[in-house]
Formats: sequence, structure tokens, C-alpha cells
Amino acid sequence: MDYRSLVEQFHINKGDRIWLSSELIKLVLQFKKEDIRFDGSLLIDEFQKAVGKEGTLLLPVFSFEFSNKGRYDIIKTKGATGALGNIALGRNDFKRTQHPMHSFAVWGKDKEELVSLQNRNSFGVDSPFGYCLGKHVRQIILGTDYVHAMTFIHYAEYVCNVPYRFAKSFTGQYVTREGIEEQRTYDYPARKLEIEPKEIFNQMGRILEERGASRKIDISGIDCYDINLAASFPIICDDIIKNKCKSIYEFNIEREKIFNV
Repeated sequence: MDYRSLVEQFHINKGDRIWLSSELIKLVLQFKKEDIRFDGSLLIDEFQKAVGKEGTLLLPVFSFEFSNKGRYDIIKTKGATGALGNIALGRNDFKRTQHPMHSFAVWGKDKEELVSLQNRNSFGVDSPFGYCLGKHVRQIILGTDYVHAMTFIHYAEYVCNVPYRFAKSFTGQYVTREGIEEQRTYDYPARKLEIEPKEIFNQMGRILEERGASRKIDISGIDCYDINLAASFPIICDDIIKNKCKSIYEFNIEREKIFNV
């Protein structure tokens, strides 16, 4: 395995918009087995070559420092969603979107469009998640599964106005790209505390694969996925609205009680 052959497995076209999620442990071990030192930046380079100058890359760098500790620095605060996103943050060719809890390191044609978004709610229609739906972004998942990577399901929950979440506001100190510290308030669709959902996103993932909205790819024994987010969205929403999230969550409370309030 090498970086180019790995990326070729996804049949990426010039101009594609790619959301890249990853858990690198299995990839690192596979490269080591083949006596190759793994370099995440070289992997990012290969994805850039694949989408070309007309394409766009988004790597999640979510962080909850703002909600948990009341302070966030858009330059210095590390992401908590994997090493590859933090590698992108350390590069000069990537910039970070603005929301302090759900941000992306972005590169490519739509970079400035993405970093200019000023969504107050993590999953607002004016957020990078709304962009992913409107621009037919493909989510590529390397070395992990839907449960750990498909945050887009939460965007569908927000749009469908699920009854077990509510907009919770967080106010804290926000350090801008220019180093200016100011007080800001942002929203996040928090879960109602009495409801304890268990994520079964892999069940939804299998449905997406059956419906042709996602493709599972085995790369040297490593599970990877290629998801068409625009095609996935109505399928996820259909399960939320018609099936009360039966393919997304198990609940500690009877489903009918949650959805009939």
C-alpha cells in the first residue's frame, strides 16, 4: 500500500468536495508492516492531488473547550477528532471554519466560502454541514465506522427538529485569527438529560449501503467508507420522521413517549 493507491480506491474526480474522516491507527500499522513510515501530511497531499484546484477538502477538528471551559482559540485550540485534522491545522494551506465546537480544517476552491460562514448553531443550515448537503460533498471514512465518524446524522436531526434535543447556548472567550479576544455566544443541539440514546449509526450505515448512498471498501483489511451525503440525507430523515430513529438510536425511554410529546 502507498498513499496514491490508497486514495485511488475511492475513484475521486477533479473538482470533488471531500469530507475526510479518519482513525489512523490501523493505517499506521499497515504501513509499518510494509516497512513504510506513515506521514499523515503526505496522505493529505494525495487527496489534494485527487480533487485538484477546483476541489475542496474538509477535515473535522471538533473541540469542546468552548462549551466545557469557556475559552477557545481558533488558531491554537486543537481538534479532538483525530490526528489527521490536527495535521491539517498545522499546515499553511488550510484554514479553520469559525464555530468553536464543530469546525473543519478546509482547503481548496471553497475554502474562503467555508471560513466566512458565521453560523451560531453547530448544525444550522448556514453551517459547514449545510454546505455539505447543498454542495453534494462525499464523506470518506478511513479506518473507523459510522458511529465514530458520521456526525452528519446530527445535522439531519437538527433539520428534522427531533424532540430529544434543544438549542443550548454557550458563552465564552473567543480568540480570533487576528489574536483578538472577545466574548461570543454559540448554540449546540444538546440532548435532554432524561433521554439516554445509544448510537446505532452502523445500522443506518448498512441501510445507506443497501440504498446505494454509501459504499464500504476494504483496503488491506481496513474498513473504509465512501458516503454520498446528499443521497444519504433523505434516507436518514425518513428514518427520523417515519420510524422514530429506529435505525439510529436505542433509547432508555419508550420511543413513542419521546416522539409523541
